[in-house]
Formats: sequence, C-alpha cells, structure tokens
Amino acid sequence: MTFSDLGINPAIVQALEGNKIFKPTDIQLKTIPHILQHDEDLVAVAQTGTGKTAAFCLPILQKIDPNVGKIQALVLVPTRELGQQVAREFFLFSKYLSRIFAEAVYGGAPIEDQIQKLKRSTHVVVATPGRLIDLLERDAISLQDLKYLVLDEADEMINMGFKSEIDQILKYCKKDINKMLFTATMPADVKQLIREYLHPDFVEIRIHAEEFINQKIEHQYLIYKQGEKLDYLKAFLSEHKDQRGILFCRTKTAAKRLAKQLAGFEVTADALHGNLNQESRDKVMRGFKKGRINLLVATDIAARGIDVKELDYIIHYHLPEKTDQYTHRSGRTARAGKSGVSVCFVKSENLEEIKALESELNIQFTLLSVEPVTDAGLNTPITIYMNMGFAQSFTKNNIPEFLVEEAGLNAADIKNVVVEDSRSYFDVPANCEQQIFINLKGYKLFHRNLKLSLDAENSKRNIY
Repeated sequence: MTFSDLGINPAIVQALEGNKIFKPTDIQLKTIPHILQHDEDLVAVAQTGTGKTAAFCLPILQKIDPNVGKIQALVLVPTRELGQQVAREFFLFSKYLSRIFAEAVYGGAPIEDQIQKLKRSTHVVVATPGRLIDLLERDAISLQDLKYLVLDEADEMINMGFKSEIDQILKYCKKDINKMLFTATMPADVKQLIREYLHPDFVEIRIHAEEFINQKIEHQYLIYKQGEKLDYLKAFLSEHKDQRGILFCRTKTAAKRLAKQLAGFEVTADALHGNLNQESRDKVMRGFKKGRINLLVATDIAARGIDVKELDYIIHYHLPEKTDQYTHRSGRTARAGKSGVSVCFVKSENLEEIKALESELNIQFTLLSVEPVTDAGLNTPITIYMNMGFAQSFTKNNIPEFLVEEAGLNAADIKNVVVEDSRSYFDVPANCEQQIFINLKGYKLFHRNLKLSLDAENSKRNIY
C-alpha cells in the first residue's frame, strides 16, 4: 500500500519521496483515508515514534484551500520542541503545493516576532497552549475560519496541566470544527477530555494491542548492587560508547548531578532539566542532535516533545512512577522501523516493579548481565587543594555541600576537610580527579578564579 493508494495527491507524494518516505506506517494507513473522506471527530491512539504527525499533517495539507489566506488548521502541542517538529513536517510535505504556509508559535521566543509573522497569509498554526492564549488575548490571531483542530500528544498536555488552557482555547473556536485527538496512552483524564469536547459519534482508531508497545524495542533490566549504581551505568555505557541514548531520572536535581558525575567519562553526557533557561536548553539539544553529546540525561518533564531520530537505547535510571511514563520513555527509541533497547536499572528487591510492567504492558523483559570494572587503585584517596577558604566564606561544613552541588561528588566520598584562611583541602577517591577538574574549571566566587592542585605522593602538581 502506497501513499497514492491512500488518496494522497502527487505533489505531496513527491515531497514524501524527496524525504525518503515511501511506505505508510500502520497508524497512517488507518488515519489518512478517514481524514480525507470524512469530517467526523477522531481519536487516534498511537505510540510515540509511529508516524502520527504525518498521519494528520498529510490529509490536512490536502484539504486546506490555498486560496483562503486564513488559519484553517490549528495543532496544539505540549512543548516548543514538538511544535517546531510538527511545523517542520508541514513545511517539508507542502514543498510542491502552492501557497500553503504554516507557522509555529510557542513560549520562550519573542511574541512580537510571532505577531509579525502571523500578519502574513497563514493556513496552519502549530501552537503551545500558553502562547496561543497570549496571542488570542492580544487579538493577534483569529480562529474564526478554523476547520480542523488537532490535539497532539493529548496525554502529555493533560499531564503538564494544560486542561484549563485547552478549555479557554476551545471557546474561541466554532462548535462545528473537525476535532482530532492523538495520544500514546488513554488515561482517565484524556477520556474525560474526549467526553467534553468531541462529538459523541467520534471514530477511534487504535493500532492493534500487540503493536501498542513498539515490537522493535528490546526490554531489558539490569540489577545493580547498593552503592555501585554509577559503576554499573558506566559499564553499560562503555559497551555502547558509539551509540546514542536518553537516560531518565525522576528529579531535576538527580539529572543535573548525574551529568556532572559523568564528566570526563568516555561517553559525553549533558543534562536537560527544568532549571535550564531556553537558551541553555537549546544549546544542549543542538549538541545532542549534532552528535557532540551521546547521552542526554533528562527528567520526564524536560524531555517532553523531544524528537531525536536514531536513538539506540533508553535508560530508566530511576523507574517511572506510572506505566504510561514507561511507554513514552521507551517509545523514543526504535523509530522508523529500526530496533532499540530499553533498560531498567533495579535493585534485586525491586524486581516486582519489572513484573508489574510486564503484566500491564504485555511485554517481556530479559536480564542484562553487566559487571562494572573494579580497580582498587581508583579508590585510593588523593588530596586536593582549593585557593579559597574562610576569606571566601568556605567552612568545613559547606565545602562538602559545594562539592556535591558543583562537582557532582557523593558526600560520603569527601573526607578530611580542612579550611584555612585562603585555602582548603580535602581527600577524595582517585577516580574523582577528572570529574572535579572538568566541573570546577572556570568557577568564580567573588571575582576570584578557583584554582586546584593535587598532592600526589607528597608533591603538589597543578591541575589548572
């Protein structure tokens, strides 16, 4: 079955083939003909990475009237990154269509620039809820000619607390517009959204239950020993150092700290968490997408909307709190027909959580055997000296806090702290040397550059 067989016109097919897309995915096979031939409200349940964007993008492009220079389609998305991705697909697939224009509007970018762009002829708007409301309240955008409304990743929007914003946006829309809701999971809140806003006779399209979890994903679990979790992680990464993946933590503090603990390791890592401003977030994502960073350490919230192709593995460093989080996390690998690995880190006493995931998602986990490299010499204490002391407000109590926060050290590894007027020193395991060096390089306090030196066999040598 080809896109032409589904009813997609030659101009769009040409654009698809130009992007090396020749065969529809399962969700596209079922969704595209329905949207082209019917105006009924639609619910599509499709796992992340199955081609759901094209499933609504292609038929909407074909049904838009290019001669009407008004907004005819609105796609609501939970995050800036997903908005950029969806708008890009509208742009790519409309390459050979005449006069069809799409704009993405989202927070974290100057609203004045977006207002100016919307003054041009615009047929499709891809928007995050908060920014769209800002534009509506300024009368900078009109939805009076809207025909199609898509709620993309509806479960993620509900999880992020956008229910009230969606309520408000729908008040600006006419009652008879065609609504489409795409979601990877179907929690109670999404069902409630469907009952509130979709026509009672809506059509539901769901890929087969056995396909709901991507069959190309290999589910594994790794049992680590207490106190050695980071060592097991490094052992796993050493075996996959030429591959790319995302590691999930439950909290932004954990994500930030783990990225620091991996500083200087053979696999380059960086963190994506809620404390980053948009500029820093964009910098991390550019590095990851361009391959300068192989491992992205992220929280579930920070990773929402991220679309990075060709990920080899997903690591659940902290197990997800909800089953649908496992689905969302794992779905970021094994895209576009490729295979991938999803690995859970667990202690032996937590194996019942793996069994629960197997039961609820109808999947099978296999045990991954990884043994960390142990070298007694790596734990030999070394003494590091800092050119800051009492005069810079350091004390015996807050130096460990500083090293945990800024260098990612474990508090238990910091021994024999001594603070003098203008310098301090402490003992740490030898394998922490490079980690400290990288994380503290360039650190300033009260306009004073931090300098470290190492006392190796009673002979100091400068680290920098």
